Amino acid sequence: MDVLEHPRPWVPRAGDRWIVSAGRTHDCAWRRVSRYAPVVSHVLEPASSGRAKCRGCGQPITRGELRFGERLPNPFADGEMTLWFHPRCAAFKRPEPLLEVFGETAETVPDREALEGAARTSLAHRRLPRIDGGERSPSGQAKCRSCKAPIAKGVWRIRLTYFEEGRFTAGGFVHLDCSRAYFEHAELLERVLCFSPDLGAEERTELERACRTAPATPPAPPPSELGA
Repeated sequence: MDVLEHPRPWVPRAGDRWIVSAGRTHDCAWRRVSRYAPVVSHVLEPASSGRAKCRGCGQPITRGELRFGERLPNPFADGEMTLWFHPRCAAFKRPEPLLEVFGETAETVPDREALEGAARTSLAHRRLPRIDGGERSPSGQAKCRSCKAPIAKGVWRIRLTYFEEGRFTAGGFVHLDCSRAYFEHAELLERVLCFSPDLGAEERTELERACRTAPATPPAPPPSELGA
């Protein structure tokens, strides 16, 4: 395999990959990997096609766009499976394996500093990776995971998700007004918008305004919800 010569900053090409395996890197260079390359742990590479979707936001990863692949044992068959993510989505939802790859390469990766910072923030605040976007409550049936009170119809709420056995599963909701207390972090807007791709421009503007004005502590529930 020939080492690829490239000017800095690195611009990904289909077939280029940073090879990371079991705590070691191979020759410390970006390489074009042949089909005979050994199976490795996690990968950063340009997407070879536009067919794969990001497991974080559910949107397609366009051909040639840098993507992160998390390799895991396949719980349904022998061998491994690869979960593909946009790097930013991985920094928000799967920070530990992304940082493992960054820890094994000194190469120039687009937006590396910002990605590493986001991933470290996700690790420092254990509930942040649960953020799965924002939406208006379609009914008043769901209860907030933070304050336990019902989330009224039309009120902004944040979806929660949990990563278990190689998949994300729905985990309920929190009031937007309870979000800062629940996630123990004030800067939530970028993460909430990242996982809200189906919102229109007007809805995104409303959600952004609601996130910026969310209280630092959740409001007290009305007396009827306290059993008074």
